Amino acid sequence: MASEENFMRAPAPTPKRTVYTEAMEIFHRAADLIKLDKRVRLELEEPDYEHIFYVTAKLKDRLVPLIPERAKQFSDLPETQVRNKDGLELLANGSIILNGRALLGSDVAIRQGHLRLPDGKVYQLVPGESQRFKAYRVQHNQARGPYKGGLRYHREVSLDLFKALAAEMTWKTAISEVPFGGGKGGIQIDPREYGKEELEAITLRFMYRLKSLIGPNIDIPAPDVGTNPEIMALLYRQFSDGERERHNLRGIVTGKDVRIGGSEGRGKATGQGVAFCIEDYYADRGESVKGKTFVLQGFGNVGSHAANILAGAGARLLAVNDADGTIYNGDGIDVQALMAYVQDPKNLKRSVLGFPGAQKIEKKDLWDVQADILVPAALGGEITADIAERLKVKLIAEGANGPTTPEADRVLQKRGIELIPDIIANAGGVTVSYYEWIQNKRMERWSEAEVDQRLERAMKRNYRIIRDISRNQPRKTDMHDSRQYCIGEPVDTRCAAMILALKRIEAHYLLEGFSQ
Repeated sequence: MASEENFMRAPAPTPKRTVYTEAMEIFHRAADLIKLDKRVRLELEEPDYEHIFYVTAKLKDRLVPLIPERAKQFSDLPETQVRNKDGLELLANGSIILNGRALLGSDVAIRQGHLRLPDGKVYQLVPGESQRFKAYRVQHNQARGPYKGGLRYHREVSLDLFKALAAEMTWKTAISEVPFGGGKGGIQIDPREYGKEELEAITLRFMYRLKSLIGPNIDIPAPDVGTNPEIMALLYRQFSDGERERHNLRGIVTGKDVRIGGSEGRGKATGQGVAFCIEDYYADRGESVKGKTFVLQGFGNVGSHAANILAGAGARLLAVNDADGTIYNGDGIDVQALMAYVQDPKNLKRSVLGFPGAQKIEKKDLWDVQADILVPAALGGEITADIAERLKVKLIAEGANGPTTPEADRVLQKRGIELIPDIIANAGGVTVSYYEWIQNKRMERWSEAEVDQRLERAMKRNYRIIRDISRNQPRKTDMHDSRQYCIGEPVDTRCAAMILALKRIEAHYLLEGFSQ
């Protein structure tokens, strides 16, 4: 018979496995190993704040192409001769935004809300309406400084994902030794399906709703997937508009254009950090990056810059995958030519697909390409256990956040494939964001050479500490001191990186205490 204490008590729910719980597995493993203070553990297990809100914006009229079957009923529809072609903004999904008076003065032939353009396609005119977008900001921890983390514009975002990414920023800023905490946020939207003026309106409204939650000394956003320096400029304008000391607020966002307070070297910083780690990995083995081959997943900001820097050091890119396609060239892909192809204004999807210097292959075949290095620089969870079993590489350097699942990690360890974990490999971005923030605070401007020199030292120093923790090799050199972080036994590199982060964060709580 049940005791009186347990009478009518609902059974404890089985913990649900989520993106966040998966991401926190390594936290709990490292916390157990170092016997992390129980109260500190509770402080770090969940975010400080989780914000969900909505932003609304008025969209523009647009022309949506009909599929060929539906277009047949308008086969006799005359072409509309557009006189103001600058008013038509073509989107990646084939739709066309009507800006300003796009059709004013044109010979418009319209039937049942449909018209034919000179490209021969029939389009449906869809009047612009107000639309609501779900937005997020998760503030994970601020023990070491203001919350810091990117803003992501992507269709597949959620509170759970942003919790995982915000926590990762807490670990990453600690590993990088920059005085920030962790945050992350964004909007549930595919930015490629909206026009420039629409994205401006959505972004300004986003900052209007976000303004009470952030500040240059409170929470500092930056670019992430789907955002860029142009978005950061809009966020800065909205935040600082009407303020008396507007110039003192320039550090509200990082990743800005250098002409408005951004830092030299910030655009390439994450990719540069990945390259520095790979370079140091081989230097530790008495080898060089020159002559090595690599495979890349993701050709956005991180992937393209990492590829360009590695190619410049003598490595050879064999295959690239992005959201729209995969390409391969066994003789090597010309990275600069590929970057020019992707950045061509005619390439609306900004995709590697169709690049003339390589052949198209299926995404599943990417994982079978034999190379020295794999750089996953796309989204999280891409390398599963099944894929880890197939990989024909010796080293994985994680340019993306959380690209490898916990199950895949175990497979990689079993197979002896070495790993440079994301919380050190892609920490170059937040490190140079810190340099940008300092420059904004001091009203200074550093050269690219100075930024690169500082970044190289920071990345290699902390990566060497992680390697020492992993090997249980405490030592002090001119570059680094790992003696206080080694735990008396060897661990895998992902766990070693988390140990370094947790020991640095724990020190703040143990030395500063807890507010009452």
